[in-house]
Order: sequence, then structure tokens, then C-alpha cells
Amino acid sequence: MPKKTLPRGGEPLRRRRSAEVARKEILDAAQRRLAEGGPDAIRLQDIASDVGIAHPTILHHFGSREGLLRALDTRAIRALTEDVAAMIQSPASAQSGVDLVERLAQTMDQQGLARLIAWWAMRDGPQEAALDLDPADLVREVSRLIDERLEQAEGFAPGDPEQISFRVRLAVAAMLGDALIGDVMSPASGQARSDEKHRFRHWLAELLLEDRQIRKEAAVDSSASNRD
Repeated sequence: MPKKTLPRGGEPLRRRRSAEVARKEILDAAQRRLAEGGPDAIRLQDIASDVGIAHPTILHHFGSREGLLRALDTRAIRALTEDVAAMIQSPASAQSGVDLVERLAQTMDQQGLARLIAWWAMRDGPQEAALDLDPADLVREVSRLIDERLEQAEGFAPGDPEQISFRVRLAVAAMLGDALIGDVMSPASGQARSDEKHRFRHWLAELLLEDRQIRKEAAVDSSASNRD
């Protein structure tokens, strides 16, 4: 097998990338480290090594470690919002909110977003360091989509928009909290803990949809009474 040709510095030649590709690969590497070890595991030198780039290249694209974390948070929340929007607008969403809750849980827990949000919330910093997108943006957008879905697709008034917002906040907060301290609070462990997590998410989805189902049935009953 032929040996790699090394430049004078003794390091392998780095692959040339477009700015868009470089940003994506840096964020992908940062995401893997976030999922494995939380925000403290995101070190620019390590990420540069993972991607095969020079450390200053990350600074060129993101300005600082904090800028990288901000971009990582923004990308995760934007992707989560888009996925949840697709679920809400899907015909299957009328039957169950379990997929939505599971998607929230997967991002909060397995992808490390809960620890990143907690890190942002607890840090001290200037106001201008605020996130480009944060959980409040997710709550607002998802609440708006649910409101539209209930009124347009399901044919009955969605009720108080604040109540919808409260339910979305409850789902986000529950999945964030479960990702951070769920294992500590649960009496189960191992595979039993994993099974319990899924039961908890199903229970939460049913709770969040309970009022919607009651009002839907009431609307049907009212329509039937009017016909009689």
C-alpha cells in the first residue's frame, strides 16, 4: 500500500472544502461531541482534529467557541421545528401526538440539546450573546401550527391560544427535564428504564391531546343536536 505523501510540516494534506461543506462538517463533529459529553466536550482543537482542519478555520466560520455553540443550538432547534411542523401537518398527526413527543425527546436527550439549553440558561454573559433561536421560538411556532391544524384541518375552533402554548411548553419542559434528570427520578434502570421512558412519552402525549379530543367530541355532539 503506498504511503501518504506528507508536506514539509509532516502533517497529511488537508482536503479542500467549500465554506458550506466546512461549516456542516464542523457542526456535525460538534454535534457528535455534544451528544457524547455535553457542552464541556466541545473543544475547538478536538473538533478541528475530527474534521481534519486547522483550528483557526473554526474561528473563521464561527468566531469563537461560543459562536459554534450558538450555531449548533440554532441548527438543532430549526431542524426540530421543521420536523415537528411536518408531523403536525401530516394526516397521521390527527390520531396521536406520540411521534411529536418522541421527536422532542430524541433531540433533547440523544442529541444533547437539553444539556446545551441548560448551559445557556445558567451561564452569565452579555445580553448580545442571546441565542439566535431558542426554545421559546420552538414553542411559538409549534403552537401556531397546532392552532392552524385544529381550526383548518379538523374543523373546530382550537380554543384559547394560550392553552395551546402551555401544552407545548409542558411537552418541551417535560422532555428537557427527562433528558437532564429523568434517570435520577425514575425507580427503573437498564432496559426497564428505557421501556418506562416510552410509556411516559405515550402518557404525556395522551394528556396533551385529552382536551382536544373532548372539544372535538363536543363539536360533533353539538352538530348532531343541531341536525335533530
